[in-house]
Amino acid sequence: MQQLGRSATLSRCIASYVRPASSCIRGQQAPQAHTGPQAAHRLAWGPSERAQLLRPAQAVAAAEPDTDTNQRIREGDTEAALVQLQADKDDDAQERLADALPAYSAAAGLADAAVVGCGPAGLSLAAELAKRGVKVVLIGHDVPFVNNYGVWEDEFRELGLSHTLNATWKDALCYFGEGQEVRVGRPYARVCRRKLRSHLVAACRDAGVAFVAGDVSKVDAQAAGAAASLTCSGGAAIQARVVIMAAGAAAGKFLQYETDAPTMAAQTAYGIQAVVEGYSDRYDPESMLFMDFRRHHTGLWNETAPRLVPGEHPNAGENMWGTKDEVPSFLYAMPTEGGRSVFLEETCLVAKPALPFAVLKRRLERRLAALGIKVVKVEEEEWSYIPVGGPLPLPGQNIAAFGAAANLVHPATGYSITRSLREAPALAADLADILQRRMPVGQTAEAAWLALWTPEKRRQAAFHVFGMELLCKLPLASTNQFFATFFKLPGFYWRGFLASRLSSVQLIVFAMLTLVLAPPGIKLALVKHLVGNPAGPYLLRKYIGSGQRADEGYETASTDVSAAQSTSTTPAAADQVQK
Repeated sequence: MQQLGRSATLSRCIASYVRPASSCIRGQQAPQAHTGPQAAHRLAWGPSERAQLLRPAQAVAAAEPDTDTNQRIREGDTEAALVQLQADKDDDAQERLADALPAYSAAAGLADAAVVGCGPAGLSLAAELAKRGVKVVLIGHDVPFVNNYGVWEDEFRELGLSHTLNATWKDALCYFGEGQEVRVGRPYARVCRRKLRSHLVAACRDAGVAFVAGDVSKVDAQAAGAAASLTCSGGAAIQARVVIMAAGAAAGKFLQYETDAPTMAAQTAYGIQAVVEGYSDRYDPESMLFMDFRRHHTGLWNETAPRLVPGEHPNAGENMWGTKDEVPSFLYAMPTEGGRSVFLEETCLVAKPALPFAVLKRRLERRLAALGIKVVKVEEEEWSYIPVGGPLPLPGQNIAAFGAAANLVHPATGYSITRSLREAPALAADLADILQRRMPVGQTAEAAWLALWTPEKRRQAAFHVFGMELLCKLPLASTNQFFATFFKLPGFYWRGFLASRLSSVQLIVFAMLTLVLAPPGIKLALVKHLVGNPAGPYLLRKYIGSGQRADEGYETASTDVSAAQSTSTTPAAADQVQK
């Protein structure tokens, strides 16, 4: 890699690297309007790209969630059209559930559990319940897995799912500024969505799970009743002793949530599976690129990024000029075939409101051009949208949930699939025991919630929300400092944080270690965040045990938790989160 010598003058740097003013202005123009199904991803934050990239102060300062706002975010908000486009992808190589599982018959009588949703969370929970003798009916859209899943190899190995991986990298690579390379020292892997779905479907078939295709249009769950009634769009009527929503975050319309938590945010990512040239000249093709936060997506001529010298970036301060209010994003890449075939993704870790796909696509194109990576052929596009954070479900309700529908997505990272697969057996065992008690619908669902979201897990989640809210506010320079500090922590702590495995006490130790190792700016940001952001009091309430109880009101679309709830689930693959 050729580097510009340290003796180069500033004028030479500017002439060689910085785009002319007219080019910079052109690069910041709002994207052209789209037609057809992608029209909804036109940016709506103002006439210029700069206005579209800035964080609205009022979004960060919101003290309490708004019911409509949180549900709108769960359903894709302004990016809903592209979220649906992603969900509507097909894959003929994946077996249809209707062919693999027996059809549900009303003649079979009352089901013990109705699991709504056919993503990884729904399939895994349905299979684990049925293995324990629970009569399960699975309800949802007969659609394939369509998202790309990246996981830590050791976590999938622990789950006995190594056979579902189609690529593994010896290490994960990060860049937190020019010359700031960090090797994580942990193998990463890509899940073969066909193999994973085949594994989960086979588990359901072997355990005797029955299947009904379609939307759930109505749920009548009376607290004192012996069973809940579900009506499907195709006319099927199902009765079950417990209803478990596992159809992604959009299923939140059926559920009740806290009202004292910060509003939800979203992780968005635009990716391509592509045949490329030049990747191995810029990155190690034997390592997975976990995060490249270097600001290569603007201010540089084509193919000049590799020649930048740390400390001598021509665009003032490591190209950080004008980034105080810019929403950061990074390059995430999974190379195969020696770097000739690569999944490339521009990712916004978390933002309020969500960073639009149009911005992410433009950043990815500019970043690759600056790096000198040529896209020869795009084989697939992906639009990944993951609602994160926000209020947790309340226990005092008559419908249970699992996966993203139960807010099991890590607020600060977007990781969900491994956690759902890991927790499915334990929750299934608890539910099997709960169902043996023959309690009314309300008590059964509440017991399920208490098993899934214990007070300890709620404390952990509040800590993760606190971290997410901090990341929503940090500018790019501080984000780089934060993550450089994060990976300096002992592996037990940063690995445990990413996997949602640290106890509430261990998370406090994690925070203290971060304070010790972090530069002064991050220390100050953490303290200010604790006392000045709504996530601070929310965290403290959870830790001292004064959080909202189920009888103190809740966020829900229904005014009566015992009344029939009528709405439709959507085929959006919200529970098929990427990471």
